[in-house]
Amino acid sequence: MGFDLNRAIRGRVWKFGDSIETDAINPYYRYPTMEELKQHTMEVYRPEFPQQVKPGDIMVAGRNFGCGSSRPGLVLREVGIAAIIAESVARLFLRNSISRAIPIFVAPGVTGIVEDGETLEVDYPGAVIRNAATGASVPLRKYPPAIEQIFECGGLPQFAYERYLREAALGNRRGS
Repeated sequence: MGFDLNRAIRGRVWKFGDSIETDAINPYYRYPTMEELKQHTMEVYRPEFPQQVKPGDIMVAGRNFGCGSSRPGLVLREVGIAAIIAESVARLFLRNSISRAIPIFVAPGVTGIVEDGETLEVDYPGAVIRNAATGASVPLRKYPPAIEQIFECGGLPQFAYERYLREAALGNRRGS
């Protein structure tokens, strides 16, 4: 199942600071199952987060979101986070999120236009992030077309599989 980048995202903001570590996002070393992870994700930074996060909420963070190890942020999607928007994202975390079609966006200045609990709107086609109450906005960095296709397919494995099927079909037609 793919993620439609053209669909508007609107949700309540959970605001975090800089250098949010993957050990706090996905503390698998203490909680080995997804159900346990969901009960403890982000509690190092915000103890109330696992109990109060709701489907459709948006996570906003400062610089270097997802730093640390190579642990993915799949648990954030599992607890209902509709999008992650950060000033900057650690390269490996960004790649892992894209490969799993987890909506993650880089928008420098986003922490300056929204406060915790406010409503934020993500307009990917328009390349803008907007505070619904104040109208303040920042530009959103769009992805190259190949990355957009990965999101559409639902992640990198699905993208690769669909590409294989297309190429195999072309090869079969040429061989006929």
